[in-house]
Amino acid sequence: MTAGQAAVVAAPPGPLLVLAGPGSGKTRTLTARVARFIAEGVAPQRLLLLTFSRRAAREMLQRVEAMTGVPADRLQGGTFHSVGRRLLRDHGQALGLPPQTALIDEEDALLLLKEVIQEVGKANASTTTTPPAKTLQRLWSFARNTLRPLDEVCASRYPQGRAHVPWMQQVCGRYETRKAALGLLDFDDLLTQWLAMIQAGCPAQPGVLGAFDALFVDEVQDTNRLQGQIIDTMVLEHQNLTLVGDDAQAIYGFRGADDTNLLGFSERYPRGQVLRLEESFRSSPQIIAAANASIRRNRRQLPKTLFSRQREGNLPACVPCAGEEQEALFVVQRLLEVHESEVPLSRIAVLFRSQRHAMALQLELSRRRIPFVVRAGLRFFEQRHIKDVLAFLRLVRHPRDTLSALRVLCMAEGVGPGTARKLAARLEAHEHLEAALLDPGWIGSAPPRARGGIEALRQLLLGLCTPAMRADAAGAIDRVRDAFYDAFAERTFELQAGTRLRELDALSAWAAQHGSVDLFLDALEASGVLSGEDILMAEVPEDALVLSTVHQAKGLEFHSVFVIGLCEDRFPSQLVGADPGELEEERRLFYVAITRAERELYLTWPMVLRDRHHGAVLRRESPFLAELRAEATSLLERWQLE
Repeated sequence: MTAGQAAVVAAPPGPLLVLAGPGSGKTRTLTARVARFIAEGVAPQRLLLLTFSRRAAREMLQRVEAMTGVPADRLQGGTFHSVGRRLLRDHGQALGLPPQTALIDEEDALLLLKEVIQEVGKANASTTTTPPAKTLQRLWSFARNTLRPLDEVCASRYPQGRAHVPWMQQVCGRYETRKAALGLLDFDDLLTQWLAMIQAGCPAQPGVLGAFDALFVDEVQDTNRLQGQIIDTMVLEHQNLTLVGDDAQAIYGFRGADDTNLLGFSERYPRGQVLRLEESFRSSPQIIAAANASIRRNRRQLPKTLFSRQREGNLPACVPCAGEEQEALFVVQRLLEVHESEVPLSRIAVLFRSQRHAMALQLELSRRRIPFVVRAGLRFFEQRHIKDVLAFLRLVRHPRDTLSALRVLCMAEGVGPGTARKLAARLEAHEHLEAALLDPGWIGSAPPRARGGIEALRQLLLGLCTPAMRADAAGAIDRVRDAFYDAFAERTFELQAGTRLRELDALSAWAAQHGSVDLFLDALEASGVLSGEDILMAEVPEDALVLSTVHQAKGLEFHSVFVIGLCEDRFPSQLVGADPGELEEERRLFYVAITRAERELYLTWPMVLRDRHHGAVLRRESPFLAELRAEATSLLERWQLE
């Protein structure tokens, strides 16, 4: 154990903040501190450990058991929500909750919300439509977890719905009333009711606050405002609090995480102690030097300087590429070379800001039959919106492609599965799509309520059948979007519509490189992404390359890491506004990306990207790369590809 870790373990009871850099052994240190409390006579059941995932909680409790011999089931710990559930079960009646409360999942909560919407009725205060139930559910959850008014949340996250805020407030109020009357709790109640139990004047407060002598919280930078208030209130009496986190890895602001729970520690606890774990046991000194130089530019932080005693390694490689195809070719070639040096594929990761930036790479990996997994998400071509738009092109090419026909027809207004099957069967009777679409009996076989939607779809498909559209895959995709799909996506995907439409921009730009619809589909079919062949292949081997967004890779480590798409408007995201805080969060995301690497780090970017509206566009390197190259000391090695 290092001197820094030993200082954390031995720190006296009281408020303690541990700033733990990536790879600094924070879990081992935190559990050793818990074990020390037990060794000094604190009853295990009077210590409470909080973290964010069941896996992390289980690992922490098992480590404490291994250190102390105290069975894990005697320790009090888990995720915030699981602990909240236990406390409500034990003390909820003092809060006025019925003896038997049922916890409903997100789907059942949505059904209840839809019932309430039916009771309240649709708002008619403006010409805009009321937000869908799913959107309202997410807005209300965000408001509750950040302790912000619903109108404020709506203004920032769903501005098109601001005219309906009074209606939304009425629905959410009625939803809470119905839920309470039925004796139900949703997922957010586990925290809101926990906070209510420990407020002054609540009969449950003495029992809950008196149950624990010390509180330990991991990954505190990821807590939201509601969780932060729970933490501070739980230690009102004894102030015996250990927080572990890293403000340099605070990357979940978009989910409601509030980094002031960490950054404001000394203001809330003036007598608290701040200790730092600055030695990285993960990364080479060269990677750590780049990480330090990058994050140093953030102003809003608690400074620390990482160091590494790991053996010397190569400088991180900075690799400009002509375009996305060359970037994909380089990554594949280099990762195969790394793999040949006896590094398993599972110890190699390719990280990106958004999955659409990895489309070319996924195609190249599929073409080369290199197994890969996309961490916590679907592959690019498995996503619904990508398959929806490609179905139009596939149907134009093969009118007897029944699956594509059903997918397209079911998107038409008023068309259900039964009608879609009847219309698809009529398409199969024709060799050419135009002939089927011009057959009066085709649209005439549909019920009257569906004919308007089918007619609009028919006109779109007829336009796609023209020689000009057949010769221009990107133009065909754009026609589908402009005439139909963008509006469909706005209705269907609600808060996620923007992200999905940007991914369709990437699909269109990629199609432009292939020319005709036939050539574009040929390229996709050759890679196996349309047949599912690559998916089947990827399920077989245990050793597979990891593809991940940086957000999903937090907490992981790999021998070799490729960070791709490091150009302007990609990383940092083009959505970053004028707020300096947004750019600093993007820099923290870059910091997280590069500190996933142990031995080798490759930073790549395409110098030319294709844009849906402007064609080929030159792109400068990410400002985060430019900052590193501007350092007086050489931190990166620039590679030049032929």
